[in-house]
Amino acid sequence: MTRRMEESVEMSASRPFLEPRPEAIGGPDRLVATLARHGRFAAAATLLSTARCTTRALNSLLAALCSSPAFLRAAPSVLLRAAPHAAPDATTFRILTSALCRARRPAAAADLLRCMPALLLDPDPRHCRAVLASLCRCAPAADALAFLDDMRRRWGVSPSRADHHAVLDALLRDGMAAEAYEVVATQMDADGVAPGLPEFERLLRAFRANGSFDAVEEAFDEMLLRGIVPGARAYDAYVGALCDRGDLAGARRMLGCMDRAGCPPGVTTFGVVVAGCVAAGDVGAAREVVREAVSRGLLWDAPALAELVGALRAGGQLARAARELLLEDILRGGCAAGLDASAFQQLIGAGGLCGEALSPCAEAAGVVGETPTSLLPGAERF
Repeated sequence: MTRRMEESVEMSASRPFLEPRPEAIGGPDRLVATLARHGRFAAAATLLSTARCTTRALNSLLAALCSSPAFLRAAPSVLLRAAPHAAPDATTFRILTSALCRARRPAAAADLLRCMPALLLDPDPRHCRAVLASLCRCAPAADALAFLDDMRRRWGVSPSRADHHAVLDALLRDGMAAEAYEVVATQMDADGVAPGLPEFERLLRAFRANGSFDAVEEAFDEMLLRGIVPGARAYDAYVGALCDRGDLAGARRMLGCMDRAGCPPGVTTFGVVVAGCVAAGDVGAAREVVREAVSRGLLWDAPALAELVGALRAGGQLARAARELLLEDILRGGCAAGLDASAFQQLIGAGGLCGEALSPCAEAAGVVGETPTSLLPGAERF
């Protein structure tokens, strides 16, 4: 019992407990509610355990107790003292579990729900989903996944798309990409919720991030078998995975596949392949990819260029050769939209490029003056 609870008990004991007035006899429920409302929790608990109060009175006291985290620990003892007269109902459990979730203790709330069948009670679907959402936010993803299974098997609550998305978020947050794939590829179907392109896009990015290239292939194939048409983000993740495992020829072939599939690659996809070629040490292939993008009339705007530079920097490949590629083939080649050489140089960093390397490019690009501009939008991310 907390110190504050002890003080409440002492204060209650120091006040004379008045006999209820005649008009109050037979209405202990109302008296319990009144005592709880005025903070006289010890007196309310004593009355609850001695008088024939109803479950409604029990819930009134618990709601008052659970409104303060300091008194939440006293709730189990109140339940035990009320047991001879007032049996808990679904509302009782909703009050307790809601308070536990607010106190960031969703695992305890889940354990309480698992006690309900023994009392011939089942949580309602909305109640289950509230606890699941709290588990996804505040507990390990494995706990949320186990509770999702309990919803389905113990209580017959079919998880919704929002429930699956919350669990998917938690699993990917905790690096459990394989378990996330199982949810998308198997469990969602079993629950009557067909996965779509957004779920597969997230899986592809997660598998690529942890280097599970075979899993990228499997997830991409599964998406196609389901008749889901990949979007640009899905293709970018797949092409990036091909580059990461050194299959540059396959990545370049995918550019043509995207055309045939009706999703022509943009500068972001070309940038993924350019970064992959540079990472493999094949700057010549990177130049060919840039020239192909130019032949299609594509322009690297500020966000796309910042993303390309970020990919090169993340791979440790923003060396002189890569910088010259960016300056000569993108800036001087005229496929950088609305950029000047000064901003370009600030974005890629002045450390590895001497001043004379910039000057010819600036002249070729038609840039005059030496007034520096601010960094390109998005460059601060890299």
